[in-house]
Amino acid sequence: MIAKDYFKTSLIGEGIWSISGPANDQMYLVLGEEKALLVDTGMGVGDLAGLVRLLTPLPVIVVNTHGHPDHAGGNGGFEEANLHPADERIMRRMCADEFRRNDIKNFHGDGTPAYQRMLAGMVHFRVITLHPLREGIVLDLGGRKFEVIEIPGHTPGCVSLLNGVEKILFTGDMIVQTPVWMYLKHSLPLRTYLASLQKLQTREFETLFPGHLPAPLDRQNLDDLIACCQEILERPGIGAHTKTFAGEGLLWKHGKGSIIYNPKHLFE
Repeated sequence: MIAKDYFKTSLIGEGIWSISGPANDQMYLVLGEEKALLVDTGMGVGDLAGLVRLLTPLPVIVVNTHGHPDHAGGNGGFEEANLHPADERIMRRMCADEFRRNDIKNFHGDGTPAYQRMLAGMVHFRVITLHPLREGIVLDLGGRKFEVIEIPGHTPGCVSLLNGVEKILFTGDMIVQTPVWMYLKHSLPLRTYLASLQKLQTREFETLFPGHLPAPLDRQNLDDLIACCQEILERPGIGAHTKTFAGEGLLWKHGKGSIIYNPKHLFE
């Protein structure tokens, strides 16, 4: 079965499926009365579109919270998706087959069984119809509505999706309990990231569904990330040097929040 081979699924809220992929990629399928919402398409390993068809017969709105390969890499399995225009160039470059293969190799090791298994299940990149996401757009599923909120930082085109009635927020990689990557070349200044978090702090929600496990989270994760940002901006250079497969930076933690940042890219 598809889910057994590449994905783990669980119902983690009313009509909300968690879909965890083999590349530390995390997706969500939200069911409405008339449509379903797929939040992110993961690394593009395994037949995500086929899995979604097993979970619901409803027509599906595909949204990429941002353009990184572990969030938009599976777009090739669908006919159309929604993405903020500021991330389109990032998506086209980083979701290309060769870029994703290199990411998988760097993470799992060249020639390992995990690497070979993931390559065997890769969905090839192709040009599909992209609908632009903008601040204030409302996605109506029938009985459930989600408002698009622009929250630039981790990438220029990061968005979150808010259902104010149910008080739930999908955050992509802007709010996760793992370290937030703010050291990438295309990440915006840390001060911009802080402003986006403070913008979310003014909105009403209780439960957060992040772009990586664990999930769900609560507002404490947002508050701690804001404090983490403020401490870095007040004391530039704090934290321990750390490396990931995608680069390096300084790691600072506050409570449940942690950020890997570039000390030369804080204010502009």
